[in-house]
Amino acid sequence: MILACEPVCRGFEHAAVNAAMLAVFAEAFPDEDVVFYADQSHVAFVADEPLLRGRNRIRFNGWTVPPRKAEGAERFSQEFDTVRKLFEIAERSGPATVLYTCISDETLRAIKMQTGTFPGVACVVVLHGILASLLKRPFFFPTKKRHAFRTWFLRGNSPQVTYIVMGDSIRRELLARFPDVEPYIASIDHPYIYADDAAYIPFRDGAVRFGALGVLRKAKGSHLFLRLAREVTSEATAYHPRFVCVGPVVDKKLRKHIGEAVSVPSPDTPLSKEEYSSHARQLDYAVFLHDAEAYTLTASGVLFDAFSHLKPVIALKSPFITGYFEKMGNIGYLCDRFVDMKKLVLRLLEHPPVAEYEEQRQAILRGRELLRIPVLAAALRKQLPRSPGADRP
Repeated sequence: MILACEPVCRGFEHAAVNAAMLAVFAEAFPDEDVVFYADQSHVAFVADEPLLRGRNRIRFNGWTVPPRKAEGAERFSQEFDTVRKLFEIAERSGPATVLYTCISDETLRAIKMQTGTFPGVACVVVLHGILASLLKRPFFFPTKKRHAFRTWFLRGNSPQVTYIVMGDSIRRELLARFPDVEPYIASIDHPYIYADDAAYIPFRDGAVRFGALGVLRKAKGSHLFLRLAREVTSEATAYHPRFVCVGPVVDKKLRKHIGEAVSVPSPDTPLSKEEYSSHARQLDYAVFLHDAEAYTLTASGVLFDAFSHLKPVIALKSPFITGYFEKMGNIGYLCDRFVDMKKLVLRLLEHPPVAEYEEQRQAILRGRELLRIPVLAAALRKQLPRSPGADRP
């Protein structure tokens, strides 16, 4: 049995990702039942994902998760109690694996402090954005350092706990910095539910449409996207540039840089899934100016939004994005610097490459087959130390 738990997200947040992750585990271990525990509002969104319909071995239970505002000792106490209850259920269920689809600092600390009490329970922990904290300078003050994610990630590792990271490039970058954790790391590509492929006519009405997908914030290079829009629209070009930000502005300092050069359909609130997809489908290119360090150990979910809608990518080089060019082929353009990207965009506006554009779309379409649920499930099955239903000492 696999007991999956989401201790952080509520509502629609990460719902599609968690549904895809549950599908990967269900596919990897088809003889195991999967039970998903999460806040009831989150359960409703995950259970409604089309990918999970008809998967009768996946069941759902509402679960009390710590409030978002809970911090420090209060949050740890609640996390500790949640981990203990789930481990107890797993122990009573016989051979079972507990899967955490996301964690906080306190979750990992609670897991590490209790695995010894439940030696028959294996734990699998999916690491998302929290991995980026490993790149920050360690705390100087011992009281803060002892409760940090970095401390508990490196402490007390054993075959009882396996970490899953989102992609081979993240695994490589992680192990280059922390080689001792190699026996405990598995990697699969970011699970995703792709849209059906559809015909698309680019460069309509004498315009080329460039889009930034997801929320606007500095770590994603949103300030550079706004700068690119301002500088490119000030030039005379054969085709008209159109710059669109498909997501809300979460970094308020960026608001003053949003001018007539950029369209922001919903600056204050997240778009619905349907609205988001509608705007993404109308783009010609998806532009990524992510800070390389910020995304060295973190997957960019919006890159997969671009893949979903077969949008060629224009990106600054980073280990994560470069890895998918290596895996999938000519899926767009990689640039070393901002000035190189600006030159590329201006060149595209002078002579939009219709034939190459379709080649790039087809490369993405073929590449998506390498990222499908059955492929990820096969990779996961090879890497986990044992089947969740296997006997343990």
